[in-house]
Amino acid sequence: MVTPPAERRRFNSSERVAMYLAAGGNCTKCGTKLLPGWHGDHITPWSADGPTDVINGQALCRDCNLQKGSKRMAWTGPDLREWQRAALTTYVTRDARDFLVVATPGAGKTKFALRLASDLLESGQIQRVVIVVPSDHLKVQWAGAAHECGMAIDPTTKNGNGLENQTDYRGAAVTYAQVAAQPDLHRMGCNRRTLVILDEVHHAGDEKAWGAAVKHAFGEATRRLALSGTPFRSDNNPIPFVRYEKDSDGVPRSIADYTYGYGRAIRDKVCRQVDFHFYDGEMKWMDSGSVTSSANLSAELERGDVSAVLETALDPVTGWMKGLLIKADSTLTAMRVEAPRAGGLVIAYRAPQAKAYAKMLKAITGEEPVVVLSEDGPEAKLGIDRFSDGDQRWLVAVRMVSEGVDVPRLALGVYATKTKTEMFFRQAVGRFVRRQGKDDEQIAMVFAPALSGLRIMAAQIEQEIRHELELEDEEIERELSDGNGQQMLDLFARIPLAASQPTFHGAIHGGTEWTAEENERAEELLKKHDFPPSVLASMRKLVREELSELTKVGTVPMPIPAQGTQLAAGAADEPLHRKRKALADQLTKRSRHAVFKLGLEHMDVQWRVNQIMGVRKRADASVQQLQKGLEFVEQMLREAQ
Repeated sequence: MVTPPAERRRFNSSERVAMYLAAGGNCTKCGTKLLPGWHGDHITPWSADGPTDVINGQALCRDCNLQKGSKRMAWTGPDLREWQRAALTTYVTRDARDFLVVATPGAGKTKFALRLASDLLESGQIQRVVIVVPSDHLKVQWAGAAHECGMAIDPTTKNGNGLENQTDYRGAAVTYAQVAAQPDLHRMGCNRRTLVILDEVHHAGDEKAWGAAVKHAFGEATRRLALSGTPFRSDNNPIPFVRYEKDSDGVPRSIADYTYGYGRAIRDKVCRQVDFHFYDGEMKWMDSGSVTSSANLSAELERGDVSAVLETALDPVTGWMKGLLIKADSTLTAMRVEAPRAGGLVIAYRAPQAKAYAKMLKAITGEEPVVVLSEDGPEAKLGIDRFSDGDQRWLVAVRMVSEGVDVPRLALGVYATKTKTEMFFRQAVGRFVRRQGKDDEQIAMVFAPALSGLRIMAAQIEQEIRHELELEDEEIERELSDGNGQQMLDLFARIPLAASQPTFHGAIHGGTEWTAEENERAEELLKKHDFPPSVLASMRKLVREELSELTKVGTVPMPIPAQGTQLAAGAADEPLHRKRKALADQLTKRSRHAVFKLGLEHMDVQWRVNQIMGVRKRADASVQQLQKGLEFVEQMLREAQ
């Protein structure tokens, strides 16, 4: 028995043949040849009660059908970024029921998800959207973002009131805790075609019962989109609807369908770059056996001692945190010259410490900071909103701003928590990387204890950036040639006794570690010339070059032999490939210096140098040509003095 047209959405094969013949094998809209996978489209959308009948059908290519949908859906959100368009294309191509997107905090996961939901609603593939989030505050934040995009989402629905009002809303925002409390209720909602958006999906593994509830509630959903800010592991509680592969340690790690990392976001100018400042100090404490111990934060320590030095440093009584907050506030003052509303965030690990840090900041600045505690409930959301909309200098929070919460004016962070998992650290760093418009060149700064584990995680983040910047250089060359869960540090019975003042240990920026001397000299240059903090990284590079030149005083550069001549005895000591690499590295470094000093575009300098060398791309340059390019850059710099 054939299903009546009014009760089905997809055109059958005979109807598709008729539409193809009627269109002459070409797209009805743009006229291009129809390729396999072309769309049988409803002229009046099926979601608007348009019949599935050839009289209401037309043959469209995939692109025209998607464009048609975007025009009909009353999308009022921003244009998609390049990565969001690519992710959407990947989603459409795979046409999978489950899809995991891992995108760095601040990149725009929310807007991507809402655009996908809007497209699926318009095409009739779904009838409602359910957004599952970790906290009540994020329910409201998602609903606000959806409103800006032309979609009504209910953030106020409670289990006791049933599902959202279908007349007023296209869906609802709920918490993982709500789903776990009444999974059957949310399962009933899936009797309508439903897209479930699982925001920060790793929270579904926070408790075993939560994962089971999510699986039961949304097992019959039409589509499921999972979002996360970083890849996650599953030691004990696998998260439903996520694929895993075992890593080198044998622990299952999530497999994303689309990934957009922090390094690429920096390269695309979607996120700010972060300058990590690590501070050291000697800590003294007494353990449960009345034994007094001491160690530096930066030392290689046993697990128990790591916990002891960190607890001592973060204890408000020892004075180390006060010294760190004084340094951080001084930096924030300088940042606010360039960005008057720039704000700072102290991420604390307990309410008593957060309140103590707030008192310190008031004494330092004369201004009452905004304090947000997870135990404050709805008041916490009001505090975040008040800070986000205002111009206060400091926000002090316990966990509330660890992920998902959007406060774009945050530019400086103090990492004063005992939580040291990679996921939490990346989520915390993500609070400071969101750019405020295309012209925002502010560099984010994070102040943290000089623990080895934190420095390693920061270095990994910066290596991602370095890799992407190297890829950018390669792409410029091509263009020119063509034209889990929270884990706290172990706590033992100990009494913090004293701590020295925080001393600068080093910085990590752009995949490179910078010494205390380099940073100190660079900060002196900023003060001397009244430069903004956003150029600190460039000043450090300049200082390193100057210090490097000082170590070479008295040496004579080795001449480069003419083409075809024999290497001199002294020159033969170093292989030619090493000499060539050293020249290429020096040319890259001095070219970047010229970009900064002369205010030119990177591509423009690359093009000029390649012209002088007589090559289309630097990889083709000989040793003599590299020397010629280096001499040209040095001449540019001399003339600029």
